[in-house]
Amino acid sequence: MTIEQEVSNGVYKIMDLQQKLSEGLFEEMNSLYSNDFQGWLYMPWVGEVEQYNADSIKEGNRLASEYYKGKDIQFVFTGLKIVPQSTDQATVSYEVVHQDKEQQVMVRALALEVWRKESDGSWKIIRWYEEKGMRT
Repeated sequence: MTIEQEVSNGVYKIMDLQQKLSEGLFEEMNSLYSNDFQGWLYMPWVGEVEQYNADSIKEGNRLASEYYKGKDIQFVFTGLKIVPQSTDQATVSYEVVHQDKEQQVMVRALALEVWRKESDGSWKIIRWYEEKGMRT
């Protein structure tokens, strides 16, 4: 299997798990983050870049699953690009559109992730940056 195929399995898994936040599921998604994880998120309505480590991103996913539980949400992912950097690391980018049908809100974002093959052979996210657009 190529690096692109291996990494895409993890990326598609996390995309599927995003959809399941409304079911209150987050533990499996949290298992896809490396203990070395570092992340940054920009939301224009907050006006600053938020920084995350492994613990805070996992807690954020838990809180998101509580917030979205039972709500009619949808995440649409497009433009997936995987660029191998080495035999055990690849950069991933894609656009995501989040729709909260209940509040009639849509947010577009561009995500950049770095996935690394861990010592146990699993691929996990070690770095992430997401730039959100304005809510429409």
